[in-house]
Amino acid sequence: MSDALRPASIVSMLTFALLGVSFAYADTARLDAVSISASAAAEHPTPPAASRLGLSKRELPATVEVIDRDTIEMLGLRNLIEVYRSAPGVTAGNIPGSPASVAMRGFSDVGYLFDGVRAADPALISRNLDTWNFERVEILKGPASVIQGTGALGGTINLVPRQPSLDGARYDAALSLGSHDSTRIGLGTNQVLGPDTALRTDISHARSNGYVDDTESTATALTTSLLWRASDRLSLTTALDVYSDRFKTPYQGTPLLPASVARDPSRVVHSRNGLVLDERLRDNNYNVDNGVMKADSQWLRTRAVYQLNEQWQLINELGFYNAKRDWENAEDFTYNSVSGLLDRGTTLISHNHQFISERAYASHTGQVFGLQHRASVGVEYQFSDFASERRFGSTTSVDPFNPARGRLPAVTAANYPTQQDFDSQVQSRALFIEDALNLTPRLLLITGLRYDYIDLDRTVEYPLGAPADRFGRRFEDLAWRVGAVYDLSNSTQLFAQYNRASSPITQFLLSNMARAGFDLSTGRAMEAGLRSTLWQDKATLTASAFRIRQDDILTRDVNDPSLTVQGGTRETRGVELDLQLQLTPQWQVNANGMLARAEYTRLTDGAGNDLSGNRPTNVPDVLWQLSSQYRLVQVPLTLGAAVQHTGDFYTSDSNQYRVQDRTLLDAWVGYPLAGGTLTLRGRNLTDEFYADWSGYSATQVYIGAPRTVELGWTGRF
Repeated sequence: MSDALRPASIVSMLTFALLGVSFAYADTARLDAVSISASAAAEHPTPPAASRLGLSKRELPATVEVIDRDTIEMLGLRNLIEVYRSAPGVTAGNIPGSPASVAMRGFSDVGYLFDGVRAADPALISRNLDTWNFERVEILKGPASVIQGTGALGGTINLVPRQPSLDGARYDAALSLGSHDSTRIGLGTNQVLGPDTALRTDISHARSNGYVDDTESTATALTTSLLWRASDRLSLTTALDVYSDRFKTPYQGTPLLPASVARDPSRVVHSRNGLVLDERLRDNNYNVDNGVMKADSQWLRTRAVYQLNEQWQLINELGFYNAKRDWENAEDFTYNSVSGLLDRGTTLISHNHQFISERAYASHTGQVFGLQHRASVGVEYQFSDFASERRFGSTTSVDPFNPARGRLPAVTAANYPTQQDFDSQVQSRALFIEDALNLTPRLLLITGLRYDYIDLDRTVEYPLGAPADRFGRRFEDLAWRVGAVYDLSNSTQLFAQYNRASSPITQFLLSNMARAGFDLSTGRAMEAGLRSTLWQDKATLTASAFRIRQDDILTRDVNDPSLTVQGGTRETRGVELDLQLQLTPQWQVNANGMLARAEYTRLTDGAGNDLSGNRPTNVPDVLWQLSSQYRLVQVPLTLGAAVQHTGDFYTSDSNQYRVQDRTLLDAWVGYPLAGGTLTLRGRNLTDEFYADWSGYSATQVYIGAPRTVELGWTGRF
């Protein structure tokens, strides 16, 4: 590990020293008894994505979606992409270079937390993980820089693994078999090791041959967490999670072809130059025979919560992440009108990535001038060390209808004329404060402020002989939020907030010399909405209107398009709705949707074209879904169905290629068996042919999965 990690090591040692003092103090000091609240030293208290004040969902001045285990199991959500898509206003896709990419409210700048631990440059670590190991996924809509730092203009996702419990022993299991020789296995257990100690362990394994030729994949995960209530005042949690995935010749997308060449042209993609998506290519894989995508990662986290007195608690969160990722593929395919073949580019990339994160803060609950008051104030330090070898070249061209895929060429200067070795370090330090004050019993004011100071050091070496680039940059940012929640009644709240946030113009760890001089882009957002429980608590409604604007994005100089400058802007305005109904004890209905207008309000491309008014890549303007489940008590069977609609989107900022909207139908039937539920589930029952996400180029899209069937059992005992 780099010497630059020494500051983090010092922080770590100080952290454990403080914990040691806490142990000693808890054992020897004589204090009056303190009632520990659920948000204090309870079992593994995890801060929500939206606040560290222990606010309930009804007290938040923002829209927060929580996809819990019941929802995951009811809808059969197998991976994170499916989880993300189940939330209103969220789209996701599986670009192999960045699996489980997310766009939220028209922005791809989305923060990424793992059990509350923040990750810098989230696109680098994002993987399409199996849902078995997670208790819930929290999705905060809109900017969250005041809570999580830079890089979260669209929103923030917090992945929460299954948690240990002192309530007693528990065992969970799942097994499913499905189309394309797909198999998923999950096992989990919660063990109470003593009156104050519990251990939770979950393991999952999934494999599939894939719905495109020769795209076999496997994924394995082990998550484990130990809870120790060391005293009435001190709670400690330690967690270690291990993830591994392997893709044999991963699917890299399908190229568009001229309509005159296509053998079964579809209407899925509309273009200005006559290119179409050919349904005859649905199963074709154009990657090389020995293509590889694999990743191994480990997360180690500790959390200590100490109740100092009735009003104050101290929280310390320490996390360490280590990962090794590799890509060796032909990733880009472009139709050559002269040869009639697909020209292919090759990519060899490796990541060696570590970061350490330390967050310490104090939380207060009490009164100020007779008013109920909650506050948190703290510091955060994170160090990231990233090394990457990158080789780019080309390989043989192939027939689009009968590809002889071949193998990757040897690593030579001729085969890979672009060769780079990255070495990057990013240190960030932050001070933050958050406050919630009840101005009246019905009116809650929430404010927050965060200062970030970021150091970037980069070295790019060129193995083929060019001199190395060495550069650094310091960034400073002040993010803030003001919001309010007003109780119209015990069942209905109005909320509103205004945010000032920031985001890097490119990933810190992958920034290049040409962009070293650019500053952070800034964002401002407004949101107002309503939350209500209706019909004797049988219905829950959340509705919101929002506007997010990002300034200082990269554009081209209107007078000299060869120059890249800051000065572009983009904006999203829209409304969201989420309705949950329990019509009868046996009948449940859920509906959600988003209607939005996302556009560049100022943008010029390299040819000098004005792109103002264009929609960003992979951003639909309409999303909605409806699901229902009914339990036939006498049979006994559970019948369910879900319809999901995704509006049209574009494959590039130029909006030259428009992907048609889609509506997918899933259905399932469940039967209680052996302490669990046996479920037969069908997905995309109409077998719709559709494009799921855009690829590395504007003329390359990812075809969605065809009709599939799955039989699975899930139980707990």
